[in-house]
Amino acid sequence: MAKLPCLVTPSHQHQFLLVIIIALSLLSFCFRSSLSEIIFEERFDEGWQRRWVKSDWKSSEGKAGSFKHTAGKWSGDPDDRGIQTSNDAKHFAISAKIPEFTNKNRTLVLQYSVRFEQEIECGGGYIKLMSGFVNQKKFSGDTPYSLMFGPDICGTDTKKLHVISLLPRPELPHQEGFTV
Repeated sequence: MAKLPCLVTPSHQHQFLLVIIIALSLLSFCFRSSLSEIIFEERFDEGWQRRWVKSDWKSSEGKAGSFKHTAGKWSGDPDDRGIQTSNDAKHFAISAKIPEFTNKNRTLVLQYSVRFEQEIECGGGYIKLMSGFVNQKKFSGDTPYSLMFGPDICGTDTKKLHVISLLPRPELPHQEGFTV
């Protein structure tokens, strides 16, 4: 019986097998990713102001800041714009409704980008996932939420990423929420 030529020598079989496993994993990831559903995506393009509601929180006290639509200082593409806080030492609150959804038996991915262009002494840039029963004009720091995450900076020592969930988690000893 003739032996077929082998392109992979025994010493390289483990590496070859690892490459095949990685390639199959990537293929599987790409296939699953293509089946994902995007529930909400915001690129802050034309008409973004109609999709977002600026809260009146802190307006009567003169402590509410405003947002500007900009590509920012370090953008590689001036047409790739987002919203930016335009005042220092102010409070900001803006919200957009998303369609009702469930992530039962599915993974929920919630992400956003934030970039601090100025030196801030103390502040954060949080995103909150809330119920649909929120008065968006009254949205504030005290509005109940299910999930909140984002960076927190205070002084030179505190640079944290907060992830706070108030969703019921039976595997945790208490139900008030947790911070990672």
